[in-house]
Amino acid sequence: MAERKQLPLRVVGEDPRQAVSPTFSNFVGISHVGREVQMEFIFLDINQIAQQLEDAKPTQPTEAPIFEGKTVAKVVIPSWAFLQLKSHMLTIFEKVELEESANTKERDGERAYGI
Repeated sequence: MAERKQLPLRVVGEDPRQAVSPTFSNFVGISHVGREVQMEFIFLDINQIAQQLEDAKPTQPTEAPIFEGKTVAKVVIPSWAFLQLKSHMLTIFEKVELEESANTKERDGERAYGI
């Protein structure tokens, strides 16, 4: 079996006050400082990543490439309010994991039968 090539990357959003971007984000950065949590939703054109993977040399890069995406939204939440999301988010994670495991089984069945 061919070994999968892995390329670590860093995604950096733009200043949200200057952002004119689609309403879709495919990356989210979460950070915590003091008594606040910040979530930054970033759109990155997947073609940028595809081109980087295509151009990548066989040796592993010493530093992760940086891709600049468009910041769709930046949300700052007080830590006490963020903590209130914990049980709700855990419930969502459990539901998504169940759905994904069911989808994986369906896809594996398709591969097994060559569909």
